[in-house]
Amino acid sequence: MSDRDGNRSKERDRRWQRVREFMKKRGLDALVVAGSRFHGEPLDRYLTEWIPGNLVIFPLEGEPTLLVSMIPEMLGLRPDTPEEERPWIKDIRGGVRGAIILAVLQEKGLERSRVGVVGLGGLRTAWEGWIPFRTWERVISRLPDCRFEDVTSGFAELFLVRSSEDLAQVRRGAQVLEEACEAMFKATRAGVSELEIYAGIHHVLARHGVYSPMLILRSGPDNTSWGEPPWLFGVGKPRVLQPGDVVLAEIFASCGGVEAQVQMAVAIPPVSSVDTECAQLARRSYEEGLRNLRPGKKFAEVVAAMEAVLDRPGVWYLTPLIHSMNPMLCIGPTGVRIDSLPGKDAYRQLGSSRIRGGELVLEPGMVFELEPNACLERHRVNIGGTVIITEKGNEPLNELPTQMCLVGKN
Repeated sequence: MSDRDGNRSKERDRRWQRVREFMKKRGLDALVVAGSRFHGEPLDRYLTEWIPGNLVIFPLEGEPTLLVSMIPEMLGLRPDTPEEERPWIKDIRGGVRGAIILAVLQEKGLERSRVGVVGLGGLRTAWEGWIPFRTWERVISRLPDCRFEDVTSGFAELFLVRSSEDLAQVRRGAQVLEEACEAMFKATRAGVSELEIYAGIHHVLARHGVYSPMLILRSGPDNTSWGEPPWLFGVGKPRVLQPGDVVLAEIFASCGGVEAQVQMAVAIPPVSSVDTECAQLARRSYEEGLRNLRPGKKFAEVVAAMEAVLDRPGVWYLTPLIHSMNPMLCIGPTGVRIDSLPGKDAYRQLGSSRIRGGELVLEPGMVFELEPNACLERHRVNIGGTVIITEKGNEPLNELPTQMCLVGKN
């Protein structure tokens, strides 16, 4: 066995031992861990060290089973596939339908057991989970004597503190994103289409071979919307940028199963005084985040320090000012003071969400995204980058996207 294979086995044993200790504390006989590569939270990969988006049935005792959602991916495992490219789990089967999950649970004698489920909710925007209704309905209807418990958040807490190998991948992703931000900045000017900027960003990501589940991009002189460009889905056409526009992007890069993020803002002169004020507030909030993001602090304390900068008449914010990464378990409030939005009566059920994970005490090795955004009227500026908690404080991994860039000035 090579040193690399030996280290890989040690890491597998370490993770599996931690998971089984978690199960014992919870009184669980098994786990059903559903992954999702599309939600940016590949929780199954913690148990497999393989392609994410599959499902693992992990008993307290005995061998786990990997159910592969994309059977053609499973066919890539050949007899001559190197060990480092194979999943840790040896029992590999195709399909994650309810009937297959049910059959494996029965095969392992878990019909009257207590089973923890990862994937029913509690992370990122998928508060209500990503396991399909029909799939789960079939499992629970056929196992009436089995007690199922959602343990998504508790399971995710196991790996908020990342290994040195993981952190190296986070740094790599952040470096690629810095280059993507530079490409975005250079491409942004009056007369250019949003599509050209979008393509320039993706070119950098593709050239470095990182995975990006989406790319958020919006532009305009006063644009508070957020999300992927509508024209990707046939809604309208890419805007042609005009003087006075602010172009906002949220860019993701996943390397080795861990993710880095940035929020980039580029303004085209003449820049309005409102956008300038939003940018200044966002930058001050970012600086407060850096000042407070250190071991021993509670997540809620960092959020409060960043919020204090924005606590003034007319200022509101849309997306969280900060959230944890790998996984996205702790998240600051959203939609705060959104009643300040002009014309809010034209929208139904605008609201805010509370802080999640506020009691978490920060530790070295945790990764956070500082992404303060400040809104005035319908103007919005969003900046930020990825930060690692260290023994003495923190390590910011990005520079260019941590303040609004001005075309012709930076």
